[in-house]
Amino acid sequence: MRKFFKILISVVITLYFSATMFYCFVAGTPDDGKGAVIYMMSAAGLSILFPAFTCGCIHYIIYLRKKMDERSK
Repeated sequence: MRKFFKILISVVITLYFSATMFYCFVAGTPDDGKGAVIYMMSAAGLSILFPAFTCGCIHYIIYLRKKMDERSK
């Protein structure tokens, strides 16, 4: 149950930062049609990629720390 809450909190935090990054990126969207669509798609991908990568790195570091603790026992 504890692991479920950790994953849920990580997903919520990642989605929150993704949404705020996307909002900040879209604030500077160009006015023309095709350029705006490409810009918004790039902004969406980048705003999801950065927080998800950071969250994944943090979970991987925690996983490695647990492995090290198990080996030292």
